[in-house]
Amino acid sequence: MEGREGAPDSPYLTDNLKDYPDELSLLYENSTKRSCAAGEMIYIQSEASRPEFYLIEKGRVKITLLSKDGSERTVIIQERNTLFGYAAAFDGHPHFQTATALEPTELRVIPVATFLALNEKHPRLSAVIIAAFARVTRMLILQIENDSFMDARRRVAHMLCKLASEVGQRTPKGILIAKKVTQEDLGNLTGLSRVSVSLALNHFEEQDLLRKKRNMIEIFNVEKLRNMVGIS
Repeated sequence: MEGREGAPDSPYLTDNLKDYPDELSLLYENSTKRSCAAGEMIYIQSEASRPEFYLIEKGRVKITLLSKDGSERTVIIQERNTLFGYAAAFDGHPHFQTATALEPTELRVIPVATFLALNEKHPRLSAVIIAAFARVTRMLILQIENDSFMDARRRVAHMLCKLASEVGQRTPKGILIAKKVTQEDLGNLTGLSRVSVSLALNHFEEQDLLRKKRNMIEIFNVEKLRNMVGIS
């Protein structure tokens, strides 16, 4: 895993359109608003797709995979100014994931036809979709690698490193992951049971690498976690 420092591979996506302020304004100006209640499903895995995709204006959305037995795997948690639903919108096939609002959420609905018409006049708009695809593809490929070659402790350690890099806040003692990320969330993100996540976190806490708070984790020694995973 050498040479990956700084590569955006966290499954927690925050404002990733800040490099495209003009294009972001165009998307807001040429979209309609949709309000979602906490827990509302925006689309469901296997249902027919619509020729539209979504931009989060406010709130949080989780993208999940559901198995036939009803178990769930969280793929991504997204916040303001991030896009989702574009893959099925552009290829026209059924949705292969489920999108659910985690809290009261405001979306901008962008029809594919509108986007393509705008892109003819503003070609840099296409870079927004390409960047979104690239980010998610990188994250999913590295997630497959983690699942294939890491044990439970290393998978949890790697996820904590990713979250610290993406949404961590510096504190006098280390880095605080202040977003609401529960042990169940960590289990869904890593493909581990809640028990396995709890055992790993307890081990790290005993080693004085971190401290668990209510839905928050403060990491005292992120470098030791990175070395455990093999991140240079």
